[in-house]
Amino acid sequence: MDPVIQVDVANHPRQWLLAVIINILVLAELCVAMYLAASSPEDFTATFIQTFFGMLIPTLVIGVLAKRKLRPENHATQQNVSAS
Repeated sequence: MDPVIQVDVANHPRQWLLAVIINILVLAELCVAMYLAASSPEDFTATFIQTFFGMLIPTLVIGVLAKRKLRPENHATQQNVSAS
């Protein structure tokens, strides 16, 4: 699993922007799921879970892949040196 690393906005603005975009997407997905679930009160829970997690999981997977792609190259070499 990836270790948690604090993002330096000055040196890595794209990583910071990715985190902000992912957060906004998750909030938008939550709003959409609540709206759709409210339209069918008899199946509220099932509709919410199906809609929210159906959108959330792909968003998180894409976010993780994008974070790995935006990772600084010196981070990978630091992990190899510390593992040796």
